[in-house]
Amino acid sequence: MRKMWVFLLLLISFVATKKTAAQTSPLDGNWYSNGTVIIEGSTNSYLGELRLKQKGREIKGQFNYYFRDSLFTTEINGIIDMNSRYVFFTPFPIILHSSTSTKTGVDCSMTGEFMLRISRVGSYLAGKFVAEPKYKYTCPEIAFDFEKNNDSITPIEEAKQATIIAKATDTAIIAKDPVAEITKQQFDERPKDYFKEVAVDSKTIKIELYDNGVIDYDSISVFLNNKLILKETMLSHTAIKLTLTLDDSLPYNELGVFANNEGLIPPNTSTLVLIDGDNRQEIEMNSSLHSTATLRLTKRKK
Repeated sequence: MRKMWVFLLLLISFVATKKTAAQTSPLDGNWYSNGTVIIEGSTNSYLGELRLKQKGREIKGQFNYYFRDSLFTTEINGIIDMNSRYVFFTPFPIILHSSTSTKTGVDCSMTGEFMLRISRVGSYLAGKFVAEPKYKYTCPEIAFDFEKNNDSITPIEEAKQATIIAKATDTAIIAKDPVAEITKQQFDERPKDYFKEVAVDSKTIKIELYDNGVIDYDSISVFLNNKLILKETMLSHTAIKLTLTLDDSLPYNELGVFANNEGLIPPNTSTLVLIDGDNRQEIEMNSSLHSTATLRLTKRKK
């Protein structure tokens, strides 16, 4: 009799476990990412959040995103192929990246093309939002690398609260960028990985940054002496060009390449070309979500 009870308890436990697993779908939950417009010289313009609910192949939910100083919310629908883990979102409006005002900005109708990746360290939706072919030059693609996040205080909520508090205390805060503030906070919390010490002759130098391999949607921000000088920008085979003025009062200047994501193929890799007068150096920079690749720039001794 005792064996029968044990068998029944195990059977009930097994059925309950299967039922719970069946109720939990891989896309259910909240997903967050910064969005990068895929055009030359573009910078991050969007802080995005997907709130999704999956039932079979069908997906329903919301896409919330910050653009400039405003929060937008739109309904979103899609489907998933569980064999290939390809996710497609049907057309929905996103404000044009070059809009100068959130009140009079023009909307782009865009679809979503993403791949679901699940590992022991996390779940990710990597891909992009795409306009119709006839509007691809007016409405360029926007790359996102969404990560599933179950934190009680979300990046969207942090940005929202920062904006509300700032607006209540200072009318000039309209110029503040919540995405840049979040990036700076993450940079301060992440340790630096000192790759190399480089001696330079000039006070003003130029740098160029490229993706050093296959374009896999790596995005970076650049810091000079702990100050953000380039917001999140996607790496490509087209150079990101910056001119930097070094601080002579410091024993050395620090140049950090911060990984906003790790693209489709970790880690975040880039080629940094440093141009110092007639001198030109190429340096491979590897950043991750755990450390920031950093150069120390010193004055060359005569």
